[in-house]
Amino acid sequence: MPTYGYIRTSRALQAGVPGMDPESQALRLRQAGVESANIYRDIGVSGSTGTRERQGWYRLNERLVGGDTLVVVRIDRVGRNWLDTVECMLSLRRIGVRINSLDESESWTSLLELDPSDPMAYAGHMMLSFAAWVAHQERELGRQRTKEGLANARAKGKRLGRPRALNERQAEKARRMVEAGMSLRFVAGEMEVSRDALRRA
Repeated sequence: MPTYGYIRTSRALQAGVPGMDPESQALRLRQAGVESANIYRDIGVSGSTGTRERQGWYRLNERLVGGDTLVVVRIDRVGRNWLDTVECMLSLRRIGVRINSLDESESWTSLLELDPSDPMAYAGHMMLSFAAWVAHQERELGRQRTKEGLANARAKGKRLGRPRALNERQAEKARRMVEAGMSLRFVAGEMEVSRDALRRA
């Protein structure tokens, strides 16, 4: 089955950074046996950009099927954080895609492909299970912190949600302009807000 490669560099990892610029990654992937035509790239795409918003990753996923192998220079090229990375790995594993990291510290990814009877195969799956557990804990901790933060803000009387486009004085002025017969389009332009924001105000 085909072997594919994926390259991502963020704005903080520009060309010329040893080992992480696009050409260095491409060279390592080719040395690992990935054909140039099967290497997909997202260049200048921050890790904070979700996988669904990356053109290269999207095109790659359109082609991946069970039995294929995905090669990356480091696992963190796949996801935007540890949680996102593990979820991507589990999603690929569910459809039968092999994942191979070329980073020596992530050699455990190769253990996932061993025969189940091999004792080392168990170690690979334990590592992935542990990574999934850590990611789950991160998600739950994040949710709890968000919940506590919102409760704390409410207790202090802070207004939650997006900030108002117009303050009370501006909203009153806009109201008078509309009542005087001016169109919403004209008033929105004068107040430098969208018509939807004007309606909400």
